[in-house]
Amino acid sequence: MNARSWRTLRRHKSAMAGLLTLAILTILSLSVGFLSPYHPRQMDPDRLLETPSARHLLGTDDAGRDVFTRLFYGGRVSLVIGLAAVGLAMLAGIPLGAMAGYFGGWVDMTVSRLIEIMLALPTILLAILIAASMGKGMDTLILAVGIVGVPQFARQVRGSVLALKEHEFVLASRALGSSPWRTLFHDVVPNAMGPIIVLATLGVGTAILTAAGLSFLGLGVETGTPEWGAMLHEGRRVFRSSPHVAVFSGLAITLAVLAINLFGDGLRDALDPSSK
Repeated sequence: MNARSWRTLRRHKSAMAGLLTLAILTILSLSVGFLSPYHPRQMDPDRLLETPSARHLLGTDDAGRDVFTRLFYGGRVSLVIGLAAVGLAMLAGIPLGAMAGYFGGWVDMTVSRLIEIMLALPTILLAILIAASMGKGMDTLILAVGIVGVPQFARQVRGSVLALKEHEFVLASRALGSSPWRTLFHDVVPNAMGPIIVLATLGVGTAILTAAGLSFLGLGVETGTPEWGAMLHEGRRVFRSSPHVAVFSGLAITLAVLAINLFGDGLRDALDPSSK
């Protein structure tokens, strides 16, 4: 990001608000071990479903576990899942889209058909199919959410490469004798990274939401693991009598996804002023 883009981003009030909110959530998630005297799995049969108090800032759940502690330990898990899933989607989607856009022909046809097949199914349904076939676990959740994100990155990169491959700097690279692979990944892909960075930023929010949805359905992390979607799943059983168990995890998901989307929108405007 150049100085002009950074100045534009800093003037984007909603993007800065999103970045500040995300920073606060991240700091609390990383420092909860110092802020709370409780362990996220520590049960207390004498303090089941307590409402928020000085002893338990956000109350306790139906096993007597401190909701504040679990909420921000869960923030670590949800953020790691979101970042890792987007990283996996980029790792697979960028090369596929780049090769399809640059080489064309049967490569483009094969990748495009694969993308269309994956996009034919709703994202959450495809994620459910993958997670259900592999069983519970954080690794499974990352893999399921990462796989369903591949088509978005492949399609974005393919379009960007198609627009760039006939530009003069690409023709010059070919004329100097660079191999097609070097030209593609040394010259073309780096110049297509602006939209990809924006898509990755917004994709983290989508990944967190998808992972929370899978956990809420019982297909996510292992039972007892503090994760926002899993906490919603546990809180629904006692929602009528103790809504705080589910409400705070729901608010955390909402705040995190909203903050990421606000920052992503500002980043898009900063990197591509014509999108305003």
